[in-house]
Amino acid sequence: MRFLFALFLIGLSVPVLGQTTVITEWNVTPGIKISLETPQQRTQPVVVGDLLFTADIAGNVTAYHRVFGYVLWKTKVEGGVDGALSYGRSKLFVGDLKGNLYALNSRDGSESWRFKIQSEWLSPPAIYRDKVVAMTSNDEVYALSESKGSEIWHYSHRGDEKMTVRGTAAPTIYGDQVVTGFSDGNLAALRLKDGKENWVKRLKTRERFYDVDTTPVVDDGGVIAASFDGKAYSLDLFSGSIQWTFPAGAYSSPLVVENRVYLGGLDGYVYALDRRSSAVIWKSERFEGVALAPTQVGDFLVVTTSSDPVFILDMKTGKTLMKEYLGAGTLTPATGAADGWFYCFSNYNNLTAFRIFDFLEKKGPETVSSPTAVIRDLGKSKYDKNHS
Repeated sequence: MRFLFALFLIGLSVPVLGQTTVITEWNVTPGIKISLETPQQRTQPVVVGDLLFTADIAGNVTAYHRVFGYVLWKTKVEGGVDGALSYGRSKLFVGDLKGNLYALNSRDGSESWRFKIQSEWLSPPAIYRDKVVAMTSNDEVYALSESKGSEIWHYSHRGDEKMTVRGTAAPTIYGDQVVTGFSDGNLAALRLKDGKENWVKRLKTRERFYDVDTTPVVDDGGVIAASFDGKAYSLDLFSGSIQWTFPAGAYSSPLVVENRVYLGGLDGYVYALDRRSSAVIWKSERFEGVALAPTQVGDFLVVTTSSDPVFILDMKTGKTLMKEYLGAGTLTPATGAADGWFYCFSNYNNLTAFRIFDFLEKKGPETVSSPTAVIRDLGKSKYDKNHS
């Protein structure tokens, strides 16, 4: 009865069995000024338990309670953040447009260390044990000490790039290798311990816009990556030899789940491919603009696009179940959680929390996890103050 009454209060009709419904749970409008000269929001939010971490082009780094939407803490870094945000070992790693890479304590946003270079950070760092591996906008890879921020090794890749897309591949760490793409159309596997090359594979097929900006997906089956100029690839992890190609490039990363590759193609379709053979399992309806990385949310696939809408697809069939509109599209993939929540930034920097209700079958009572012990007192006091 409590659930039905809540739906009545917010003016929604109660869905019946056989329907999938998406509800907007909360929305935050930071009020950041966006112009043609200002980079659009490209930083994907990060979910850790009950927490949602965000960073924006004004340099604001914020921790929210992801269910209730209240702010737990907020801090500001020196430059704008345009894609470089990740979490690991109780720290947030944030790179800005002035060359600063920060390690912030996830409890309160205080600075643990800072590493400074001359170029921009445009992609999320990868964290593995005692190392943080991050890529710069000028195709340099740094491995830093996770605890101190001191440099362990540095790899510089200089290619023949002429005209590139704004964006940078994030490195992927798998076993003792770091796999990452570069703006000249190459993909490389580096040794994690010292940054030496294991292999470099050229994926370029055209004369311009041939960046490999997709974060590689790496597993025992090999490496999945895509270039901007029109193809997706599966490569052998140890040699870099190409196992298959698929004729649809991508700006954002593929998703691999249970031997399926989900790809937001630059040709206007989302694909589900067989992981081993690249055979098309399904193809979505056509969309406008650029599709960002597909995100799994429970049994659904959420795909944001640069020109709107946000597509909620059936992962098994590719059928469009619902569409949501952010008002201006986005260049940021959605961030999902297994309980049906997902979070989207729009190009106007509005942050929205959505929740998918699936009424395809009857389900038992649902519980929402309480705030973690770290934030319980702080979050409750702020929430009570704001709602008194």
